[in-house]
Amino acid sequence: MPSFQLSKENISFPPAHFADSEGLLAEGGDITATWLLEGYKSGYYLWASPMQYPKWWTPDPRIVFFPKDLIIPDHISEGIKKAGFKVTFNKGLEGVMKLIQSIENKEEMNSGWLTGKLIKAYLEIERLGLALSVEVYKNNTLVGGAFGATNKKIFFGEYINGIEKYAAEFALISLVEKFQKENYTLLDLHKETNVTMALGIREISRSEYIHLLKK
Repeated sequence: MPSFQLSKENISFPPAHFADSEGLLAEGGDITATWLLEGYKSGYYLWASPMQYPKWWTPDPRIVFFPKDLIIPDHISEGIKKAGFKVTFNKGLEGVMKLIQSIENKEEMNSGWLTGKLIKAYLEIERLGLALSVEVYKNNTLVGGAFGATNKKIFFGEYINGIEKYAAEFALISLVEKFQKENYTLLDLHKETNVTMALGIREISRSEYIHLLKK
């Protein structure tokens, strides 16, 4: 159970080291651009089912991706080449979010649902110049992508998915290759998925993660 109840009027988080290894430390606040960005900077991410109060997590260890650690298995590389995908960046955040929403929200309401409130918050983050989206196309049709927010040289990933095989992998690979060129420190991936496990994720301690945030 969360130990701290957050007020909508006071945008702040308790020190992350107060959390246990599971990481659920705070509940409340709001799902807005300001709350999300402050949460990222404080070592938290949002993870809650619709119709519930926002829940803020800071687990130990953290699932991250260092750009230099990118591994592309042969079967994924071959699948991407055959698919003939094209990629763009920051050209269609709302479209990517709506596509991922159509995928994630097929099941009964759960913590993986992409809510309208989070979409609204990310459109505001985009207006602030801090959102980053990846759009994957096949035959001029949007088939996958990813989105998150940036702070300094850290990317806080929210969702990655696709409706074509290897579209999600291509989105992540394209993003990491972009970050290699731009000297990003790391990608925070919140939770491991089948996509991220295949490409080189790493676990680091929460204390190391917080240290990297403060650099």
